[in-house]
Amino acid sequence: MSRTDRKDQIIAAALELFRSKGFADVSTRDLAEHAGLSRSHVYHYFSDWNELRREAFVRFANEQLDEVRAPLVGLPPQEALMRFLRDCLPCTADAGWALWLDAWDEAMHDPQMAEAYLVINAQWQGMLAEVIEQGVVAEVFRCDSPTRAARQIFAVAMGYADDLMLKPSSESAEAALDEVMEVARLLLGFTAKGCRTEG
Repeated sequence: MSRTDRKDQIIAAALELFRSKGFADVSTRDLAEHAGLSRSHVYHYFSDWNELRREAFVRFANEQLDEVRAPLVGLPPQEALMRFLRDCLPCTADAGWALWLDAWDEAMHDPQMAEAYLVINAQWQGMLAEVIEQGVVAEVFRCDSPTRAARQIFAVAMGYADDLMLKPSSESAEAALDEVMEVARLLLGFTAKGCRTEG
C-alpha cells in the first residue's frame, strides 16, 4: 500500500471514530486498534494527534461541501437558496453535526485548526454567495454585495443550527428554515413567491 493510500486509510478510520464518539473520546490507541495499525505507525504519517484531527475534519467538511453543492447545479436561485439553507439546519441527531462542534471547540485551542475551520466556513459562504449572485443576474434577488449578504445569512443559519443540534427534529428545522428565509427575503429583496419587492 502506498504512503498516500495508507494515510487515506488512517484518516477514514479516524473519521469513523470521530463521527461516532467525538474528538474528545477517541485516543490514538482506539484509532490504532480500529485501523489495525500500531500507534507508532499512525505517527509515521502524522506529526501529531492534532494534525490528524485537522486533516480528518478538513476531509469531512470538504465531502459535506461537495454533497451540498452538487444538487444546487441548475436549480432556480430561490430554490437553490432554500436547499442550501435546509442543508445547513440539522433535523436529526446525526453524528456528523456534532463533529462540527468538536472542530469548533478544538479551534479555540489550536490555531491551525482555527485557520482550517475559517477556510472551510469561507468556502460555505462562497457557495452561498454564488447562489445569490446567480439570483441577482436572473433579477430574482436584489443585492449590492452578495458576499456580505452570504456572510449575514450564513451566520443566522449557523445560529439556528447550534440550537437545533441540541434538540433536532424535522419540525424545528423547518420552522428555523422559515425564519432564516425571512431574513434572506429582507436582505435579498424577494417575496415568498420569488418576485422582487419594491424598494
